[in-house]
Amino acid sequence: MRPLPLKWRISLLVALAIAVLIGVVSTAAYVELRESLAKNVLAAVAPEHYVAHEMHEYLHMLVTLGALVTVTGGIIVTLIVIWALRPIERTAARLRGVTHRNLGSERLEDLRAPSELAPFISALSDMLARLNRVLEQQRQFTADASHELRTPLALAKSTLQAARGRDRDPAEYRRAIDETLGDLERMQRLMGQLLVLARLDEVAGLPDAADAPLDGVLQRLAADHAAAAAERDCRIAVDAVRPATVRGNEDQLSQLFSNLIENAIVHGPAGGTVRLTLSADTDGHCTVCVHDEGGAIPAQAIPRLFDRFHRADPSRSRATGGAGLGLAIAREIARRHGGDVEIASSPAAGTSVTVRLPSA
Repeated sequence: MRPLPLKWRISLLVALAIAVLIGVVSTAAYVELRESLAKNVLAAVAPEHYVAHEMHEYLHMLVTLGALVTVTGGIIVTLIVIWALRPIERTAARLRGVTHRNLGSERLEDLRAPSELAPFISALSDMLARLNRVLEQQRQFTADASHELRTPLALAKSTLQAARGRDRDPAEYRRAIDETLGDLERMQRLMGQLLVLARLDEVAGLPDAADAPLDGVLQRLAADHAAAAAERDCRIAVDAVRPATVRGNEDQLSQLFSNLIENAIVHGPAGGTVRLTLSADTDGHCTVCVHDEGGAIPAQAIPRLFDRFHRADPSRSRATGGAGLGLAIAREIARRHGGDVEIASSPAAGTSVTVRLPSA
C-alpha cells in the first residue's frame, strides 16, 4: 500500500493535534462546570433537572465547536502545506522536462522558493551542472576515440587496397603487410589505453591497495623499456633512486611511470638519455622525476597536455603512434593515490615530468 502524500499526512497530524487539544480543554471545562453546578444543587440554588439540562447543552456545544474547529483547522493547514510545497512541484515539473539535449541550458535559479528550500534547489542545480560536464566529457571522449580509431583503420584499408590493386613482388607485399600491422598495433594500443581509462572511471578509490616499493617499480620499468630506448639509440639511466614506499595499487603505479618513460623515449631526442630519479621529501611525500633532453614543448601547451586526446604536436604524435592519452592516464592514477603530476620544459633544461605521491 502506497503511503499518503506528505501534505495529507501533515494535515491529518495537525487536525489530530487540534482535536486532542480541544478535547483536553473541553474536558477540563466540562469537569469544572459540572462541579460548580453540583455545588449549586447542594446549596439549593438551582433544581437538579436544570443542572442536567445545562450540562447536556454545554456538552453538545463542546462537540459541535470542537468538530468545527478541527475541520476548519485541517482545511487551513492543508491549504498552507499545499502552498508551501508548490516550489517543489514546480521544480519537479521543470526536472521532468530535462533531457540530455537541454541539460546544459536548464537553470533552476529563477524558481521562487522560500529560503528553507534554497539549499535543496541549489543542490539540484549543482547536480545538473555536474551531470552536464560529465555528459560533455563523454560526448567529446566518444568523438575523439572514434576519430582516433578511424584514422588507422582508413590507413590499413588503403594500404591493403593498394596492394591488391595490381600484382606486386614479394618485397612490396611484405612492406604493405608491415604497414598494416603497424596500423593494427596502433589501434591495439589505443584500445588498451581506452580500456585503462574506462576501468579508472568505473572503479572509485584504489583496488587492492598495499605498500608498493617505488624504487623497485622504477628499476623494473627501466629494464623493461631498455629495448625500446635502444631502438632510438637512447638509454635509460636510474639516478639517485632511494628506497621509498607508497600506499597504493602497484599495477596502476607501474602504468603511470610506464607511460611517462614511453613519452620520454618517443618525444626525447634520438641518442639522448632518459633519467629517472626518486627522492623522499621531508613533508612525507615521494618525488619521482622522469627527464628527457627534448624540451621542445611550448609553454602555452603545457596546461592542456593532461587533457584526453590532446597533443602538443599532432602530426608528430600521430607519426609515433600516440593518441594523447598517456599523460591523462598518468595524472588520473597519481590523483587517485593522493598525488599529482607536473611538467616543466625548456630547450636548455629539457623536459621534466615530476610525480609527487604521499609516502606510506
